[in-house]
Amino acid sequence: MMRSFQPLHRALAITALAGLTCLGATPAPPLPGDLAGDVAQSYRLLTTTYYESVSPQSLLVAASGALAAAARKHGVTIATPALQGARDAALAQLDDAIASAAQASNASPSEFAYVAIDAMAKATNDRYTQFFTPAEYRAFNQALDPEKIGGIGVMITPDAESGFVRVSYVVPSTPAERAGLSMGDLITAVNGTTTKGLNIDGVSGLLRGKPGTVVSVTFRRATASSSVSITRENVQPPTVVYKMLPDGIAYVWVVAFGRSTPSEFDTAIARLFNEGAKALVLDLRNDGGGYVNSALDISSRFIANKALLTVEERGRRATTIDSDGNPSVTIPVSVLVNQYTASASEITAGALQDDGIATLVGARTFGKGVMQTLTPLPDGAAIKITTAHYLTPNHRDINLRGIDPDVAVVENKDARFGDTASDAQLRAAIELLQKKIARSPSS
Repeated sequence: MMRSFQPLHRALAITALAGLTCLGATPAPPLPGDLAGDVAQSYRLLTTTYYESVSPQSLLVAASGALAAAARKHGVTIATPALQGARDAALAQLDDAIASAAQASNASPSEFAYVAIDAMAKATNDRYTQFFTPAEYRAFNQALDPEKIGGIGVMITPDAESGFVRVSYVVPSTPAERAGLSMGDLITAVNGTTTKGLNIDGVSGLLRGKPGTVVSVTFRRATASSSVSITRENVQPPTVVYKMLPDGIAYVWVVAFGRSTPSEFDTAIARLFNEGAKALVLDLRNDGGGYVNSALDISSRFIANKALLTVEERGRRATTIDSDGNPSVTIPVSVLVNQYTASASEITAGALQDDGIATLVGARTFGKGVMQTLTPLPDGAAIKITTAHYLTPNHRDINLRGIDPDVAVVENKDARFGDTASDAQLRAAIELLQKKIARSPSS
């Protein structure tokens, strides 16, 4: 069964290139091999694997313009004469331009190589196609496949109404739990820096630090505001959170679809079954996605020998991907979704809804019906390119549309995930499952 999506590459001739030469500059040393590899591989992938046709010249023009703009920030003016040649010649000229601009600006060649690649990625006008510097790539991987990090042990989600972030989960036996932080608390400041307007990565960066160091966290609970000093420790963030609710209702929250998510999910399900689970709430709210393979693996835990999605790639026939055929979850299921349910999580939500095995509860999902291929580059950077468009098993196109839930329920602004008292969507999902359990012959 297909589990990765690598489109065929084709040679592509270049008819024109906006090249760069630095006025008055002596010949620059050649661009280091790893950076030249970054540039060449990114250009090749963008021109051959991007899911829509893209003009090679537009990428190179964008790169040359970005180099000129970057040079101006260093007080240097560079000319951009038009150049012509086949792909290899054009790339060699671009490499020379990057090296010359870096030399004239007295800057690192990597700075200008990254500027050029970033500009080519942005020239696709696709917000999901992007270049990552080595540091950004490491951070991206950490979000999906978390290693032990110096932190306090909380998961946070944006709070649209207040502009702050809300604690969505406190990892057991961590500094945050010992300090008294609870699900639902609004984190308003970290070390005196307000979190208002910061995104999740920004707040996470403030909370993290070297184990043994102390961080001050200001939080609001109801109308009361408090501050606590918390000593950071090495914390292993999970991608699957679970607990048993009353009446045999199992609750599993998939935070993100990382590489370890299927095995974490299997562990959660096994333990919940051992506790007598009769039905399952699968929470995909605020799950921005992750690895497609993980979403397919999770979907296969529910669906036997049926289509999970159809993939459409440029220049290739559409491919339908089926489940593995050995589902481990056969009890009634409700799936919670909201406007932050996106990408890989929509693959799972759409497959379960189309199959009829689950009832979707909550709000319309984000609507990201395209898939990206993430490719590491020679110097530790990476490029993520939209390489495919997908349809649900019933051939629904959810891109920019989202998935409507079967049962629409307004989300409580103060909802705490896994807490029925504060979460109307969760209560609605449980009520549906209780009715299904009551109708079951074995109940």
